[in-house]
Amino acid sequence: MSYTIEFIKSMFPDSLTAAIAISITILVFWMYKELRSTFLESSKSNQQRIDKALDVYSDLEFEIFKYFNGRSDFFTVTEKISKTVSLLPYDLLKKYIKFKVTTDEALKNDLLLEFHKEIESEIYRLKLKQIDSVTLKNDKGIWSSVDLYIRTKVAPFGIPLIYTYLNLTLLMLLALLTISIVGAASIEQQIMILSLFLSGIFYFAVLYLIINEGFIKKRFKHSLTNWIVFLIFAIGLPLVVFFTGFWFKGIIVLILVFIFAYYAGRKSMREPVV
Repeated sequence: MSYTIEFIKSMFPDSLTAAIAISITILVFWMYKELRSTFLESSKSNQQRIDKALDVYSDLEFEIFKYFNGRSDFFTVTEKISKTVSLLPYDLLKKYIKFKVTTDEALKNDLLLEFHKEIESEIYRLKLKQIDSVTLKNDKGIWSSVDLYIRTKVAPFGIPLIYTYLNLTLLMLLALLTISIVGAASIEQQIMILSLFLSGIFYFAVLYLIINEGFIKKRFKHSLTNWIVFLIFAIGLPLVVFFTGFWFKGIIVLILVFIFAYYAGRKSMREPVV
């Protein structure tokens, strides 16, 4: 770090500029260190939870297998499932509760069979998330080795670096916003700058949610009205910003963003599939 500071001093003869550059550099190094530490701890915790879930699910899957082969009983299976509740996905938890309260024996067996298949799928899914070079099969080809290398060698350094960049960019934008507001010639300009900044944040947040929930997860209701409203939101609001000169246009856009978010939540989206 000392060599870096000396290098920065040599690059900026002006002491104030050098001090700012040194402060930013120290901030970046500190931020990266903290983010990487958090990432490593989170990854370790996630892997431990995956390992635990695999052990529990495997034990449960075998108990259900024994049940269908006459080697176990309903209460033993139910007890096994109850011990996995903290690890079960929400949809499987609902199916377990439905299975437990069902009195129809035929329906109970059908529900348990379906539950068994989903537990098997969950085991496969978690196994793919397990980062383990010991159990990795080399015959899967080079891409599996590349994927393991990225997840174990590149990601611990690259992902914290990306987060550091995003945080630094956000701080720079906030600093630029503050400078712009302070340097504005009038109250109206200050209000316009602040409102445009806030409306931009909420606009992109809502747009991201619409794309993610509506189109990727296929919850968007494809009706003419919904499409017209969405296009007005996605295209019309930026046009309002770029082609109008009202000082209060940011406030108008911000209000319209909230109106659209309310409309989209009530009218444009299907209920999530559980």
